[in-house]
Amino acid sequence: MVGLVLGALLLLSAEVCSAEDMRFVDANDYTGYYVDAGSVNYESTAACNAVIAVIKADRNRMFRYTMHFDRGNATYQILSSEVLAYDTKTVLSKSGADGVLRPYAVSSPMRRIVDFIYDELPHGALPAPPPPPAPAPADDGGDSGEGDGN
Repeated sequence: MVGLVLGALLLLSAEVCSAEDMRFVDANDYTGYYVDAGSVNYESTAACNAVIAVIKADRNRMFRYTMHFDRGNATYQILSSEVLAYDTKTVLSKSGADGVLRPYAVSSPMRRIVDFIYDELPHGALPAPPPPPAPAPADDGGDSGEGDGN
């Protein structure tokens, strides 16, 4: 049964792929994971933005996210999201950025998506990630010499 639903999911995904450049990444039971290859914006070898879709065939839902991925820190952030009825592509709800950095595990679908973006999609030479910020100067606790002298 799962194979039949997965087959239907892949067949139905052809319609999504025609409107965007959605590329199949992975599936788990009734859930498929896709990346819009045309949306990927590489900031560096460690960070990028991309539109991804999570299709839940058994619920007739597509969750489309614009995400920021930080490969170096294994985190992602949702910049915007939409929930759609998969069969009609009717948008049921929309949300903006939530500001939350979420870690992803080595075995998670997000990790497979990030690996797919960097390892499978053509991107040419990428700039190195920016250096970490310089540490703040230590506060020695002494008097700065300012004030009214009292």
